[in-house]
Amino acid sequence: MSFNKSNHKHCSCRHLLSAVSFAPVTSTFTNAISKSFVLDSIKKSLLSIALSSVLMCIALSACSSEGKPLKIKSGVDDPVSIEVKGVKSEEVEQNINAYLATLPTISKSRARLYSREITDKITTAMHSFGYYHPTVTLDFPKKERLFDRSLKANVDLGKPLFIRNCQIEVIGEGAYYSSFAKIIDESGLKSYTLLRHGNYEKLKEDLKSRALEIGFFDAKIISSRILVYKEQNVADIQLVFDTGKRYQFATVIADAKTKELMQPSLSLQNFVEGEYFSSKKLSDYTSALSQTNFYKSVDVRPLVEEKKDGKIPVSVALERQSKNLFRVGLGYSTDESVRGILAWDKPLINSKGHSFSSYFRVSSIKQDAQAIYKIPHKNPNLDYFYIKLAQTHTDFNDTLSDLSHASFHYVANMTGVWRRDYYLALEYEDFIQGLEKDKALNLTPGVIFSRRTTTGGLDPKTGYSISFDNRFGTQAVTDANFFRSELVIKGVFSPTERTRVLYKLMQGGIFGSDANKVPPSMRFFVGGEQTLRGFGYKTQSSRRLGYLTGSRYLTAGTLEYMFPVGIENSRGAVFLDSAICTNSYSKDKSVLYGPGIGFRYMSKYGTFKVDLAYGIDNKNDNRQFKLHLSFGPEF
Repeated sequence: MSFNKSNHKHCSCRHLLSAVSFAPVTSTFTNAISKSFVLDSIKKSLLSIALSSVLMCIALSACSSEGKPLKIKSGVDDPVSIEVKGVKSEEVEQNINAYLATLPTISKSRARLYSREITDKITTAMHSFGYYHPTVTLDFPKKERLFDRSLKANVDLGKPLFIRNCQIEVIGEGAYYSSFAKIIDESGLKSYTLLRHGNYEKLKEDLKSRALEIGFFDAKIISSRILVYKEQNVADIQLVFDTGKRYQFATVIADAKTKELMQPSLSLQNFVEGEYFSSKKLSDYTSALSQTNFYKSVDVRPLVEEKKDGKIPVSVALERQSKNLFRVGLGYSTDESVRGILAWDKPLINSKGHSFSSYFRVSSIKQDAQAIYKIPHKNPNLDYFYIKLAQTHTDFNDTLSDLSHASFHYVANMTGVWRRDYYLALEYEDFIQGLEKDKALNLTPGVIFSRRTTTGGLDPKTGYSISFDNRFGTQAVTDANFFRSELVIKGVFSPTERTRVLYKLMQGGIFGSDANKVPPSMRFFVGGEQTLRGFGYKTQSSRRLGYLTGSRYLTAGTLEYMFPVGIENSRGAVFLDSAICTNSYSKDKSVLYGPGIGFRYMSKYGTFKVDLAYGIDNKNDNRQFKLHLSFGPEF
């Protein structure tokens, strides 16, 4: 028997055949040897194959990078790009391109082999929009043109399919709910309209989502089909949605720790057992709990898996906020230069929801401290009392003042429209204002009306805020008879997706026989980043012998346009500020102007603003450039 070792590494099967072919089968002994040899050869062959497989796996693993699969290049040196022509609808074209993107890379030399695949992808993509009879003509790149790699797909949409019969039915307990009818109307699916598969799928999802929002947890689609008749160019739609039964709120489930923490915020619960379920109510309840600042974390959720007998329990889990919160900050603005703040808060003092907050701020021109003790009444967020104590020292321009303040407030906002802050303030101020040196003690009742609405976030698209502060004093309990009123309106809107228009309006006045005797903290000054750019912080008001005195009246406005500048999260700005700050509109009609340009960078912490304004004072023939830096919300 001949055995060639050199051939063994190439094909073990050949050795097996060779052994069988040349072995003389003459006796039982030789036959046994032959069988033994065959079995041995098979074992060696299988072992060789297994060893080769293992070595191949090791080699492939070694070729991979950091355990990632080996990426095999397509090897296409002349890929073509497919350009769709003849489709006017951007939405349809985008869908076609999305389908074409699933094709492999196609080389110029083999492009014609993919004709059917390309045509099928385009045709299928158009079915979603009701076009079942498109004509697709492909223009392949010329071989003789070396750099021509554009494959043009010329598409004739053909006639779209119309909906002939549209039967959409809602059954169950929610059959007569207007919210479901509204969703169906807004879907655009009705007889004699174009067929849009996307609208049909969206309708099904919207119905199911709405059902879950209002407590139809057993809602399901019983029948759903679109019958397409290509020859007649029509389609029939049938959809039956069964809402099932609407669930009600069951009991609130909470552990002992959470039940104790819920005590100061029991008035915030906006649902009761037996009331129909609403996910919006749970969302509002969660927001209200978070707004109290009593809790570090708030988790409110329906226990869908535990629903039974038409009721669904609600789980509430609360984690108490830290007993003491400290905050240290350092900032800079051109109005106050470098400034620092140290704040100390106690968010939850007792089971009644009392809280305490305080801060100390210092800058080169002002140092002030404030402490507030808050006592909930009917609602810890919307209806409460608070006591405020404050001390302020001011030393800049022609003002030197020490102001002590104590006030008692009642805030009512249960209507959810206007926030009303009724207060009684006692203030003592020792001041020097220009050439005037005096002391004032005033006990003044007042009220602040305010409201704010916005699309939310640090960069709102639309929104506005209004604050209207009114207070008065009488010589029966104060040093002067006066009435002081100040209105501030701020807002923003978006002409386009990436542009913003910001506006501000301030109007203030001090009236009464002793209006000129009120202390500097109640008078009006203008200038700076918040009121009139182009001028220093509160450097403009009425004057006496060249010294600032403060004014009885203030009218100020801002109009600002912000636009993209090609840098991510940034905008440019052009603006015009204007103001009149005077003791008499009839005697002093001079208007101050502050046109300028600016840059805005929107970070997740707030907006950083740089403004260069040109201050124009026609009365004093004073004109100057002023740079303003600030950080904070737009309004």
